[in-house]
Amino acid sequence: MHLGTFRDPTLRPGGRVIERIAVRGVLFDGPRLLLLGSRHGDFKFPGGGVEAGESFASALVREFGEECGYGDVVVGAELGWTREEVPAAEPAYDVFGMTSHYFGCSGGVVVGSQQLEGYEAELELTPRWVTVADALAANRAVLASDVGVMRWLARETAVLEWLEGQASSTKLS
Repeated sequence: MHLGTFRDPTLRPGGRVIERIAVRGVLFDGPRLLLLGSRHGDFKFPGGGVEAGESFASALVREFGEECGYGDVVVGAELGWTREEVPAAEPAYDVFGMTSHYFGCSGGVVVGSQQLEGYEAELELTPRWVTVADALAANRAVLASDVGVMRWLARETAVLEWLEGQASSTKLS
């Protein structure tokens, strides 16, 4: 299921595109969801880029280990995907295009410490269990502020809104 497309309005049509495929985990414990909170107060889903020769499931398990210090995560069915297109940082390209696949996950236990990349450490990403409503409120507050919004914030907020809608639909059935 397509959960949203996010294209930088400054991009011209066409151009040279560099592609990246990413995976993101949706791991609930009751009403709470495991997300990564930043020093700005926003939240993002654990996950990241799929490396060459890596399956979606193994990439997501690796990312839970690196970003959350979690092991024994079971990757379930794909819930949906998003598409982002932003200006490329590499001079040989005009557009950085990323498709993120979101998977329902279960299990998971803390097995070690985080192994964050430079920008992740700078943002002080920390695993936190929060409700969808609390994460949505936090992301919306950061979007409305002048903090300097991370490029993933619109994408993650849209997926949280979709999850909130899924919970409402389930309650009505």
